[in-house]
Amino acid sequence: MTTTYQNRACWPGQTIAAILLTVAATVVGMVGAAPQAHAANQYIALALGYINENPPVTMAGGSAISGTQDQAAQGALTNCVNNGGSHCVSVVIGTNECVAAASNDYGEEVGATGASVAAASSNAKAKLQNQTGAKVVVSGCANGSTTPPPNDPPPPPPAPKLGPTVSFNNIIGGIEAHITDRSGVSSQCTYATDNYNRSFALPANAKYDLRIVPAVPRFRNWTVTITCDNGTSTTVSTYF
Repeated sequence: MTTTYQNRACWPGQTIAAILLTVAATVVGMVGAAPQAHAANQYIALALGYINENPPVTMAGGSAISGTQDQAAQGALTNCVNNGGSHCVSVVIGTNECVAAASNDYGEEVGATGASVAAASSNAKAKLQNQTGAKVVVSGCANGSTTPPPNDPPPPPPAPKLGPTVSFNNIIGGIEAHITDRSGVSSQCTYATDNYNRSFALPANAKYDLRIVPAVPRFRNWTVTITCDNGTSTTVSTYF
């Protein structure tokens, strides 16, 4: 029978050599690996200033992108002044994101951030305490995108102007019509009924008393139409 013995005396040397090789490989790997670079932050600032301070207020906007917040803010203020704004103030600064600045007819100034221009614009308008004349004045993204905010829905058409009110009362020798404007617009009007026409001026929101004398009662209903050049008219009936 043959018995084989391993030479145990060589084990420590082999183990030490293996450890040294492993350590050397680790050091080489650490030296050869370049440190991971981090992208620098980009800041975008927006500023707003007054063009007209009386309601409905008109605002000017300014924007700037920079590697520091202070430079972005200063650039936005300068751009706002160059665009005709006075008393310009910085309203928002975004870091690697999009921003929007909004205002209303009363000069309220707000700014907001978002993942897109559309989101930032929506957030900014929602922050306004009064939505009368709410609009985005300036917007943009830190990556330089200047995609405009989504178009606001068109304003509803103005309500049609109301025609004048008319009431009557009998007077000695005829009849008197009391005509009151409801349109808020001064106009030239015509009073017309069977075989009778009369023109008169009707001031805005005022009353005009039209006296029809002499007039003989016919004891029947008369159809009267008041037509004004501001686009309004009223047709009524009176018994006389």
